[in-house]
Amino acid sequence: MSANNPDFVPRAWQAFRAIPDLAGVDTPHLMWLAEHVRWHVISAGDVLEQPFKDGRIIFLVAGEIEVRSTSPQGKELLLGDLQQGQLFGNAISCHVPPLLAFSAHVTQSGLMAVLDGQDTQDWLALDRSIVLAILQTVSNLLWRLMGRVVEIGMFNVRNRLHMRLLSLAQRQGVEHNQVLLSPSPTQASLAAYLGASREEVAREMSRLVRLGLLQRQGRSLRLCNVDGLMALVEL
Repeated sequence: MSANNPDFVPRAWQAFRAIPDLAGVDTPHLMWLAEHVRWHVISAGDVLEQPFKDGRIIFLVAGEIEVRSTSPQGKELLLGDLQQGQLFGNAISCHVPPLLAFSAHVTQSGLMAVLDGQDTQDWLALDRSIVLAILQTVSNLLWRLMGRVVEIGMFNVRNRLHMRLLSLAQRQGVEHNQVLLSPSPTQASLAAYLGASREEVAREMSRLVRLGLLQRQGRSLRLCNVDGLMALVEL
């Protein structure tokens, strides 16, 4: 994570209007927030170690971040990704079990603002709307994690891969039943997200290529028939 760069980073409170969960927070409280956060420019490849270890909140004004957990044996699971306009952290300093090691990996460069522990508590005490904003964030993240649990528990690796590719396609934007994922998600990142091995992912990706549903184009991946891939999930 790069150091603060006050000459580059805008300190206007309007930056927080890009965060949907803060839509109900009054302007004076957003101005207070802008005065107390530390701004950071983040670059793809940066790693935020133990992002949930204290009572801070991180506002992802721009960019994308993957949240991963690593077991003591070194096995990695990609819990999910955070998109521009989301916030995360451990606002009420909940206890994190010592065996759970979390890290946040920047996959797309951008800008974030960090509100440290005591400032977080002071901000939450300003107004009920701020507490509701944090509760909304927690609720959204909870349901996303519930969806991940259902996927892993009820679908095999093959279907989970199909669903992940479709999710990436919808995010990118489907046109004429096709979408180009550029750069292509790596087999390692897909395996980490699915809780599967790279070999399982590679086999299914090759099968989808043979079926004409996928096409590798250099470092990109084209989904040639989104409806066809969706039909496989529904079988």
